[in-house]
This record gives sequence, C-alpha cells and structure tokens, in this order.
Amino acid sequence: MRIRHIATFAETIRATPLTLAREYLSARDATIHEFLREEDRAAYVDVLLALGRFQHRDAFASALKDLDVTAGAVEPEPSLHSLMRPVAWSFGDGATFAGYTDDTRWNGFLNIWVTPRMWPYVLAELVAGADGDPDLIEQYRRTPEVNGLVSLTHSLTTSEVTPKWATFFVDYPIATMVPIPQSWTDESWRHETAPSFGPCSGPLGELAQIWIDYEDPARREIPEAARFSFCRRDAIGELTSVYAGDDYDEAVRHVAIEQLACNFAHRLARMLEPAEWQDMRLRNRTAGAGVCASHDFLDANMVMLDAWRATRGDEIVGSGDATALATDLAHVNAAWTVATRHYLASDDEGARFDAWRLTGRSAPSLAAEGHDLATIPPSDSAGRVYAVGFIEAAGSAWMVNVANSSRSFDTLIDAEAHLWSVFASAESAHA
Repeated sequence: MRIRHIATFAETIRATPLTLAREYLSARDATIHEFLREEDRAAYVDVLLALGRFQHRDAFASALKDLDVTAGAVEPEPSLHSLMRPVAWSFGDGATFAGYTDDTRWNGFLNIWVTPRMWPYVLAELVAGADGDPDLIEQYRRTPEVNGLVSLTHSLTTSEVTPKWATFFVDYPIATMVPIPQSWTDESWRHETAPSFGPCSGPLGELAQIWIDYEDPARREIPEAARFSFCRRDAIGELTSVYAGDDYDEAVRHVAIEQLACNFAHRLARMLEPAEWQDMRLRNRTAGAGVCASHDFLDANMVMLDAWRATRGDEIVGSGDATALATDLAHVNAAWTVATRHYLASDDEGARFDAWRLTGRSAPSLAAEGHDLATIPPSDSAGRVYAVGFIEAAGSAWMVNVANSSRSFDTLIDAEAHLWSVFASAESAHA
C-alpha cells in the first residue's frame, strides 16, 4: 500500500509544496493503492499536478526535481494482502467471512478487502440483502478487483468479529477459513483437531456437525484426511459420515439437504400428537423407498413446503409456491429421504423416548419421580420432575432445569428431548 502524505482531499489545498510533491509522486508511481480503479488514481494524480503548478509554481517544480529521482535498484512491491492484517468479519449479522484490513475506518466501519475466491460468497450475501433493488445489485456485481483483492472499503457496514473457533485454534490462519453461515453454531472445542460447526439438529437434539480442517494438509493431524468432514448423529450420539472431501461447495450442498431434513422433522414433531409421532416413526422403520408415514396423519407436502421456504435462499424460493419448489425437487427429495430414514423412523433409543413421552414407564429412573410439578408447594406452574431435572411451563415456552443450568425451549417436545438427552448421557456414564 502506498504511503499517503495527505489524509483527505480537502487538505490538498493547504498542503506545502513539498508535501504536495510527495503525495503526487506517491500516487503517480503506486501500484498498490486505495483507489477502486486505475482511472480514479490517474485522475487524482492529474489534480495534484495541476494544483501544485497553479498554487505553488516554482516551489512545487523545485520540490519535484529534488524528489523525483530514479532508484538504482527497485525491489518488487509486496502483494497487497501481505501488507494488511487478516480478519474475520461480517456485515453486522449474517455470515462470517475471512478478509484483510489496513485498520482504517469509514464512518466507524472497518475497511475490508477480500480475495477473488471469497468474493462470490460475499456478493451472494450482498445481493440477498439488497431487497431486489436492481441498481444496487448491479453496483455490487460491478465491484472491481484491484491489485489481487476486491475492496469493500468506504461504502459498506463491515466490522471485525472474534469467533470462538479462533480462540481455540490460534494457529489456524484466519484468512484461510471458509464462509461460515449465520445459522451454523460454533461447536469448536480446544481438545479437537479442527474447528467445527453445527448447522442443524434433529427432533431429539441429534446435532449434525461439520469439521473444517486446516487448508494446508501438512498442518492437519492426518495430512491425508479431507478438509471438510460433515456428520450426523443418531439418538445416542453415534456419528455417521455424510460427506468427507475438499470441496466446500459440495460440503455446503450436503449441509443444506440436512438442514431441510431437520427443519421438516422438527415441524412434524411439533404438529403431531405424541401417539401419532410414535406411530409414524414405528411405521417408517419398515417403509419402502419413497414412502413416509407422515402422510397418514397430515398433509406432509405442505409441511415440507414450509420447511423449504424457511431453509432455502430467496434466489431459489422465488415466489415460494409449490411450482417454485418443483424446480428444486432433487434437493427436496434428498432431504425427505434423509428425514425419513434418520429422523422420522425410530431406532431403539428413539423408541424409548417416544414411549416415555406417552407412558412415563420405559425409563424407571425418570418415571419414579415423574409427577405434576404443581403438586409440589409452592410451585403453581405446570411441569414434571424427574431424577435428572425438571420441566416447567414458562409462559408459552418450557424451561428445562438440570443441576445448575436452565434452558428455554419453544415447544414441549424440544424440552423433553433435551431432558432425555441428559438422562441418556447419565445412563450411559453408569452403564
């Protein structure tokens, strides 16, 4: 980045002949600079030269003569990003991206540059937030690449973020991290070998998780391992690999299918009565390919349509009707298959949970102390107490209290699933 001798254009009129000459030569000879286009840099140089000649005449010419000398040996200028600090950043909300900054600010917002490889993802975020304004979208699309980077400076509300994963993996180069969507929770832990994120979870809290290893294979615990590893869990936490490879876009494609499957399963879990949910999941154990017993209880196609609208981007959803969904059928059908096989059919542990919700007898250590919370003075809230904790109504939500922790859930089945996971973990620990 060139050395700037004049901070703002307004200061040029008050600059001394020497300062003006230095600024002129710096801008004239710079190959790495703050201007978005070469035409802008050239125009600025012309203005400085004209101003110096008009305002300072011989003094400006003398300063130029003294300063404008050709160096005997010219070293190649370093790349622009090597002169700046790598950062994780966002537009205040939405996805987190990797980029670079020179730590200058515009209206309080950090000036950011991104690589051409990162730019398509940033552009997609900008377009999604443009409210369909064609002029603004075209302006975004025409953002130029200058000196190997795309500048987001002096125009956008960009700010630095400090993600949790970066505090656990301090040797992970921030500039090499891929875009992290807002919907992904940071599940990173210092004792693992790479940052990880949870894009969604099943109706029993079965967390799907993607690990993003170091870009440089030599820095991975197993150099031959794939950079992206995406897995789903079953009801007892066992992992199954969904995708392992080095293609981020392909990993995201699998994640998007899983997110739709999870969203669909959650909606069904909240809409069906406990007995219907149990019956559906038992029937799906033996259902043939392309068959889902959810249709026996409600119009599952409409539930899937709502889930699709909630998880796909505006550029795909379009009008959001069934006709629009038909253009994305491969994605929808893949998600339906995942949901039916892994979330809407009960394995042995899932069957225990479903039975407990109905009878309270399948897990004695829970049922033995399961009773109406309202019978325990001085409580007057609906709820149930168990050996591992208790659930109580909190307005329209449900609170699950275990030991010294409390979590709120919008629906009873989510609260029950969380309490069950605590019980199952304790049960496994003492098995």
